[in-house]
Amino acid sequence: MTRASLLALLALAPAAALASGPGEKHPEGPAYLEGGVLTYEVFESAVEHADLDSCPAEFDPEAVFCRLTLAADGANVFVFSLEGDQPLLAVKRYELNDGFLPF
Repeated sequence: MTRASLLALLALAPAAALASGPGEKHPEGPAYLEGGVLTYEVFESAVEHADLDSCPAEFDPEAVFCRLTLAADGANVFVFSLEGDQPLLAVKRYELNDGFLPF
């Protein structure tokens, strides 16, 4: 598991507890991540977010899509693959005072 994936899972732990499985919300059950992979389907149902029209420049727009969350005085850009089950590939954090979303 990459550092970014681990950070994403830790950041999402409270929100992930709201879903009992992919696409199904359940306030008393956990979200089970198959093989430890956070897919967009689980993220979409468990995490309040905004869709982004584009991703940071270092990511290929033909291969990924991005979502944005705000927490602890920062913005988090979650980068998901367009392939397969759309797994999380990276999380990029921006401080709100760092020229917010320079892409």
